[in-house]
Amino acid sequence: RTRVAPAVPRLSDTPDAMADQATAEMANMKVAEEDPEAAAKKAAKKAAKAAEAAAKKAKLEAKKAKLAEMEAAKKAKEAAGGGDGGKKKKEKKGGVDEEDLAALKAAQAVPKGEYKDPAVVPMAKAYDPKNVEAAWYDWWEKEGYFKPTMGTSKPKFVIVIPPPNVTGALHIGHALTNSIQDTIVRWRRMSGYEALWVPGTDHAGIATQTVVEKKLQREEGITRHDLGREKFLERVFEWKEQYGGKI
Repeated sequence: RTRVAPAVPRLSDTPDAMADQATAEMANMKVAEEDPEAAAKKAAKKAAKAAEAAAKKAKLEAKKAKLAEMEAAKKAKEAAGGGDGGKKKKEKKGGVDEEDLAALKAAQAVPKGEYKDPAVVPMAKAYDPKNVEAAWYDWWEKEGYFKPTMGTSKPKFVIVIPPPNVTGALHIGHALTNSIQDTIVRWRRMSGYEALWVPGTDHAGIATQTVVEKKLQREEGITRHDLGREKFLERVFEWKEQYGGKI
């Protein structure tokens, strides 16, 4: 047999709640009798709240109906298009664009150290680092653009390339650091400064020590204190020999 759970009275149905409600209604009636204007304002406020709630509910229902309509239209479109959503996949063109290939060949044909004239060498439709960078660096070096002129009255600007931490193979952090410095030095040179960017050298510092310590703990379950100073330094320099040259 199906067992029916006994009805649980709502809080608003309890004698105390009903008494409180009756008291509140009587108080409202009394206020209305004593101050009709205040009662009218209260009623108007209550009506405004009710209207706002009704508007929100209507908006929500309209949104649900719209979503249901869109979903039905989508399913109908998929059914009509054979299950592919009615979308035809764009076939990728094979091969290299002829204009881009011609631009790359023209850039690579510029003799080393010679000026790559943009009026002669065509520009590719899409950005291609090989095309853009070809010939420029050799020409800059030939023209001595990276060398400051000593003894001039121009203001001086010098950056020493901070030696990179030997924390592994080359990564984006190394490239980003040096790209920012390169940009600053070039900007200063174009602003009229005698600018010099002095290369640094690799080194094994605190960051390298941390990486090696983590490696020891992860792979061997030991610390630098277990090895002792001399043995730990040997491990650090082994790490440097492995990755320092790349950096």
